[in-house]
Amino acid sequence: MKVALLALLLLSACGGRAAPEGPPRDGVLDRAAGSARDALNQDQPVVAGRLYAQALARARERDDPLAIDAMGFGQATSALARGDAPAALAAAQEVRAELARRGRGASAGLLLAEATALFRLGRMTEADRLARFVASRGAENAEAALRAHFLLGLLAAGRGDLAGVVAARAAIGAPEQAAYRADAVELEGAAALLRGDAAGARLHAATAADLRRDSLDYRGLSRALALQGAALERLGDPAAAADAYLRAGRGAAERGEADAARWLGQARQLAGGRADLLAAIRQAEALRER
Repeated sequence: MKVALLALLLLSACGGRAAPEGPPRDGVLDRAAGSARDALNQDQPVVAGRLYAQALARARERDDPLAIDAMGFGQATSALARGDAPAALAAAQEVRAELARRGRGASAGLLLAEATALFRLGRMTEADRLARFVASRGAENAEAALRAHFLLGLLAAGRGDLAGVVAARAAIGAPEQAAYRADAVELEGAAALLRGDAAGARLHAATAADLRRDSLDYRGLSRALALQGAALERLGDPAAAADAYLRAGRGAAERGEADAARWLGQARQLAGGRADLLAAIRQAEALRER
């Protein structure tokens, strides 16, 4: 969900163009927020996280709840981008508690970051509850609601709930932006797999992979490749399935993500005696140990 979360940052309260009238901008805060966004766009989440921490400290010094929310969202998003779900969850929950002490609710973006972190940590019931709340707030933040519906679709797919996947796909509609189109197509692939239509699932997964690649969403690309692997396995082509899982796992291993072990393990199970596949799997597994 990295790319769409980055898009949401562009809607944050700080770092945008100043209104013609109103209170003066805080230049220090704006510069820190802008530099942090630039770092994320350049795939430098560690740098972005450090800059968002500085911006959040400035927002607290300013005692500005809107800025605190926005910079907390940025900090959580940076942690998600570098694959650190525990840090993302801690950042989002800390800021949410701070806002609650002021009698304020958190933004849809901050709640979405928290739900995403919960999902990656395997806390599915909590992620589902929070994602449903964000999805219900589409009038406040339509982009966050779209991402929440996609997250609900992934949760439904994980528990084998075809109706839930179909409902989430329908809620996304027909978006123009490539990242959201990829969400829709990926859920169509997940639904096809649950229906037993492995050929359809493979085609949807391949389309989703292309869209993820074009959106520079490499985490999503790995997930689409894993979906291809599952479809190819159902189609009775274990070598091709092993290769798809290998490609998914190798990308995840490069990013240090927990999914790498599962996908590479599936690749190994399907590789049989193929020496080339086994050698490539060993190389990918070594990436996790760096």
